[in-house]
Amino acid sequence: MIPIVQPTLHDFEAVIAEFRQAWESGQITTGVFTRRFEAAVAEKLQVPHAVMVQSCTAGMMLVLRALELKGEVILPAFTWTSTAHAVVWNGLTPVFADITPGSYTLDPQAVAQAVSTRTAAIMPVNVFGCPPDYEDFAQIAQDNRVPLVYDSAQGLGSRFKGKDGAWHYSGRFGAAEVFSMSPTKVVSAIEGGLITLHDAELAGKLRQMRDYGKTPDGEDIAWLGLSARIPEINAIVARYNFLQMDNLTARRRHLMAAYRESLGRLSGVRYQETPSNCESSGNYFTLFIGAGARASRDEAYEYLKKRGIQAKKYFYPALHLQKVHQEAGRPYRGKLPVTEAAAAGGLALPLYSHLTEEVIQQVSSVVKKILE
Repeated sequence: MIPIVQPTLHDFEAVIAEFRQAWESGQITTGVFTRRFEAAVAEKLQVPHAVMVQSCTAGMMLVLRALELKGEVILPAFTWTSTAHAVVWNGLTPVFADITPGSYTLDPQAVAQAVSTRTAAIMPVNVFGCPPDYEDFAQIAQDNRVPLVYDSAQGLGSRFKGKDGAWHYSGRFGAAEVFSMSPTKVVSAIEGGLITLHDAELAGKLRQMRDYGKTPDGEDIAWLGLSARIPEINAIVARYNFLQMDNLTARRRHLMAAYRESLGRLSGVRYQETPSNCESSGNYFTLFIGAGARASRDEAYEYLKKRGIQAKKYFYPALHLQKVHQEAGRPYRGKLPVTEAAAAGGLALPLYSHLTEEVIQQVSSVVKKILE
């Protein structure tokens, strides 16, 4: 089996000394190595505060709680389920807006039309490593006086070019951005999440909330929080892999280009388009198989599976079509055409930073047999 993802981890011999140091210190969670990783992130991404947590999902749950929101949150239905889970867990109502053809990120125009007096926040998503339009969303948020919380789970290492002509890493935008460092991500901590933000007071609150909401002296509970502390071993892995972030993302973009060259033009098949002012982290390489294709997405998925190639229907089903969101999603059925087409056609192929071009040729050969 050729797996769809594998974590690319730093050399074990390089981290074992710090593993032992953490082990012998007795402070094995949220200690010096966690703070060291957070400092490295803040310096690299040029953002004042970075808060490491147990997962991206926990991070989004905590940010929405810390902002003390009430009402509705606008988000795409073309995303992983945790985006809406974080909203619903906080007693907020998800409002689904359609996505932009090509990039498949949340459509700013659709969001502008969905904003109402009940809107408490807007939650755009980094899709497969492609950032949303940060500047357009900043303007919408400013015009409507609502915060932006970015689900950037797949986006660590992605970049955005502003109207000033400068390139910036994702992590500098909105009230907060929340990243994942699970085994499926470009920068893995084995498991982990990361919140980046500008507001010192909010950062301090989140640090308390990742530890149940304890007061700084630990003698009382100030906020409703979670047990979202991070083991020091995860923080050590995160920092070593984070130091390789630029190399990892560059390698993935190279592999994505190799896929495109190898596959060529396939009737009825589209690739994700990264806007010229964005640079993808390369988290996933996804085909979108639609009308005019020689086989359906599901047929291609089964064909690959039978030949030992793991693929993923991604993101499928769209959130408003999932059983868990069936009541909230009922009004949106058939009203999010780009989302529903993308969810019906998306097929992610194997991609990880140490994947070889020989494997890409092998996968591409099988894909072309069913789709060419």
